[in-house]
Amino acid sequence: MKKLKPLITVFFVVLAACHPTSHDVKQTAQDALENARIQLDSGNKVEAMRLFKEAERYGLMANQTLTVAHARYHIAQCLGYYADKEEVVSLLKAAAKGFGEDYADRAEALRELGDFYQYHGQFDSSAYYLDQALEYAEQSGSLEAKRDCLSAFHVMYFNAGDYEKSANYLSQFWQASIADADDNLLMYYYHDMGNIFYESGNLDSAEYYYSRLEELVSQTEPNEDTWFYYGVLSDYAEELGDYETACKYGCLYEEGNNLKEIEQQENNLALISHKYDSEVMQNELNRKIIIKQRIIVIVSLVATLVLTALLVSQIRLARRRKREAEISAELFHFKQQNKDLAQKHAEHEQIQQDYADRLSEALMKEQRIMLLLDNYLNSNKKANLLKDLETSVYDDKDHWEAMLEVIDQLYPDLTATLQQKYPDLDEDEKKSYILSYFKLSRQEEADYLGTTVNMIDKLRGRRRKKMEEG
Repeated sequence: MKKLKPLITVFFVVLAACHPTSHDVKQTAQDALENARIQLDSGNKVEAMRLFKEAERYGLMANQTLTVAHARYHIAQCLGYYADKEEVVSLLKAAAKGFGEDYADRAEALRELGDFYQYHGQFDSSAYYLDQALEYAEQSGSLEAKRDCLSAFHVMYFNAGDYEKSANYLSQFWQASIADADDNLLMYYYHDMGNIFYESGNLDSAEYYYSRLEELVSQTEPNEDTWFYYGVLSDYAEELGDYETACKYGCLYEEGNNLKEIEQQENNLALISHKYDSEVMQNELNRKIIIKQRIIVIVSLVATLVLTALLVSQIRLARRRKREAEISAELFHFKQQNKDLAQKHAEHEQIQQDYADRLSEALMKEQRIMLLLDNYLNSNKKANLLKDLETSVYDDKDHWEAMLEVIDQLYPDLTATLQQKYPDLDEDEKKSYILSYFKLSRQEEADYLGTTVNMIDKLRGRRRKKMEEG
């Protein structure tokens, strides 16, 4: 493994050098987000959606929580109210959570979620999320965020048919805006208040607010906002049967739309130029990232092959060493077995030698006994010869003890085993059992023990009975 350490170190150094830096990924995410907004403003939702998803992907790579939150918020906007409900709701909730303590943007995401629910007629859910949005807007201190939430409440209750609450929230919106209100905000207020009273059937109040709107629009320089209200005043005049006024405002509305289209075309040209410059920059960053990622893949593959080869060689080496160890262990075991066998063979030879020595000694004694007996049979000095024979055989020992020594040599552990297994036998019964190994007749056994044949029969009977019971 020591040989692998330098290679592994080089591998990780190359990976670190080729890996896109967090600054590259962060810059790519921000550029994608900016270009997406430009595409969205120019009306190209398809391209904007693609760029917002790019911003989300690179933002996640760079751990840019706010960039990801903005991307998800705008993806939900691009999907619109007709998209899959669960997907839009999930995106807006994730965006609101991602904004964290950026309470103004968090309020904006929740307000958008409330608008989505009110569009689908779920006014209770809409009110729930708009309440949260208004709370975060107040915490942020952003007057714009608060006005957006109040306006959303006004629109939601208007669509729900609760015109009283709608008027109440529109009044709150105006009170929050009055400090820095301009003509556009005032026109918005007059227009929506007129709509509320018109829909609720209070035509006098509706007439009042539409008149104030008409007066304010006529005093304001024509712009994009006033062109919209020309259309509103034209529709209202037509409802009242004042076709001359309706025609006047209708013409102004059409003229404004034409100018708006010309201005939009000019803006689109500027946006396209800016988009081209931004995309060139972003494509360059993307190209660098792709090249680095390809280098990472190639280096990873080469390193994987080298490491695999080294790993295979290490495995083979380990197997060979294991086999050598097994062979060494088997050889040691074999030598140990040979050593044990040699020791046992030596012990066996020693035992054979001992038996041979004992046999020689026994034969010598037998020869001496035969000589003594021969002398006994051919001499009148019987008493002395018998004494010499006794000494030669028993060596001044007790006759029975001498007999036991010989028996132990012939039948090792016989007396000890007899004592252990049959402790109830008396001395005569033990002697009778031991003498049975010599195939003596009853008379010979009686002569040796100094008793009668009848007593030997009884003695043998008692002995067998005790041994059977034991």
